[in-house]
Amino acid sequence: MRLSEAIAKFTNWRKFKVKSATVKGYDLTLKNFCLYLRDPELEAVTITDIMEYLNGMEQLGWERNSFVGKCMALRKFFEFYRLQHLPVVDEDLIPIAHKEFNIPRVATEENYQKLLTAIPTDTNDPRHIRNLAIVNLLWDTGARNGEVMALDVDDLQLDRMKAVIKTEKSKGRRPIREIFWTDSTNANLKRWLEKREELKMKMIMHDPEAVFISICSGALANSSGQRFSIKGVGEILRRYSNKAGIESMNAHSFRHHMGHDIVKKGGSSSDVMNILGHASLASSTIYTMMTDKELEARYRQFKGK
Repeated sequence: MRLSEAIAKFTNWRKFKVKSATVKGYDLTLKNFCLYLRDPELEAVTITDIMEYLNGMEQLGWERNSFVGKCMALRKFFEFYRLQHLPVVDEDLIPIAHKEFNIPRVATEENYQKLLTAIPTDTNDPRHIRNLAIVNLLWDTGARNGEVMALDVDDLQLDRMKAVIKTEKSKGRRPIREIFWTDSTNANLKRWLEKREELKMKMIMHDPEAVFISICSGALANSSGQRFSIKGVGEILRRYSNKAGIESMNAHSFRHHMGHDIVKKGGSSSDVMNILGHASLASSTIYTMMTDKELEARYRQFKGK
């Protein structure tokens, strides 16, 4: 069996087991590996081939942390066929690179306010109206980008300023949780939903339940009416950040801000875990870690100068 055929079968099986984003990531890694080896027979692939592939990427300057996902994809792939008693590479021989720790990016209230000034408010452009509601919702809730984009209209309880969402990384502990937002965000969300109703008369709604939809023209017009993507949110945050003249902000930096803010205001790690939807207290630790001026200020509070 050719490697490409084996990858297709593995991907088809894998999609019933894990999230679609993980399936796509594994599939891309495996296809790149297949291209590197020029699509040999599955049984002909050796551990030497795998190490040459990984070492080659390292020499080309690939980020160290990106190797973890690639190695896991290769491990799961060969495990799948070994369990079917095919003579393939033992997945335990494929090394898993140690992650390098990077200090997480934490958004600040000051930069968030600057970001808001870059989003036009005196406008009827549905894109800006939608984008403001998205940015507000991400900031107020600390929810993951994918969780907010997965919202359907029926999930929203505007009268109570809350929604029930599927926790993206629950691992079975708590598949759903509630998120909440403020009055100003609620007003901008209502404005977007009114605009969304107007758009339903002008475009085909490919995903009629989605709260946030794509609004495109020209060559990308076919994307209009589809659920707005995670990448789309990243792009609007990058553009508004550039316009505001600040370091590029992303949804996860908002999430880290929420964790820090909860602790600053007297909240516990359990509060962080429950509000942010972590599977365990250990997952919340990174969101409460203080650095630089924030850490020094905390130290001075306890020890003085």
